[in-house]
Amino acid sequence: MTFQHQRAIGLRFDHAAATYDRHTAIQWSVARRLLWEIEKDPAPRRILEIGCGTGLLTEQLRERFPGALVHALDLSPAMVAVARQRWRGAGRVRWHVADVRRFQPAGQFDLIVSNCALHWVVPLIPALRRIGRWLAPGGCFHAAIMLRGTLTELHNARRRVAPDKAPLRNLPTFAAVCADVRAAGFAQVVARRYKAVKSYPSAEALLRMLHEQGLTGGAIAGSGRLLTRGELQRLRADYDRRFQAKKGVKATYRVAHVCARKA
Repeated sequence: MTFQHQRAIGLRFDHAAATYDRHTAIQWSVARRLLWEIEKDPAPRRILEIGCGTGLLTEQLRERFPGALVHALDLSPAMVAVARQRWRGAGRVRWHVADVRRFQPAGQFDLIVSNCALHWVVPLIPALRRIGRWLAPGGCFHAAIMLRGTLTELHNARRRVAPDKAPLRNLPTFAAVCADVRAAGFAQVVARRYKAVKSYPSAEALLRMLHEQGLTGGAIAGSGRLLTRGELQRLRADYDRRFQAKKGVKATYRVAHVCARKA
């Protein structure tokens, strides 16, 4: 993926910065699992968060590790601006706007963490190698990465109504994520995967949520050819009919949680 493509991802999140926090249930659920695992390790003194977004996890890291300095990194200037405003005056946080593949930190980190962000980075191995270099000896890298099978209901509905407009790219498989982390040279790797199912009032509500979080229009969601108004109408009807839940419709999320250490 070129830097131009990566910047296009950043622009989508720029446009969604004002509405992103309306729909963070899945991100919070995944973040809580990350924090639970992170707290098993010795308290870090320097933390880097990759893909901090609007700062939801950043503040949790700052509060749970009062002796640590947190560096929060995101590709989107608008997201970082929201985070800065939200935690204005909060000490021990340094905000950075940069692509993880170009970021040049000063010094190493005891903990590097990323929540629902690294699946946007393609190829992943070069970024992981950089992360490994940024870790201090004995440091730990925790990441939650969305996997293939996330929003499988939506992809299936799309294939039925517009079979010639499949997304350009898939999310990584669990096996691919594990292989990439090991290939990046970490000494110890522990990886788990799990599934979360969330309900939405309707397919229309799900699509609105995805749009307001900046998750539509990219290679994972789009084919390069927009769905027509009629195709969108048929997609919503198909989804509402086939994927009913007690409270509307369901959507599946599949996540890898990786913990890797530096020798």
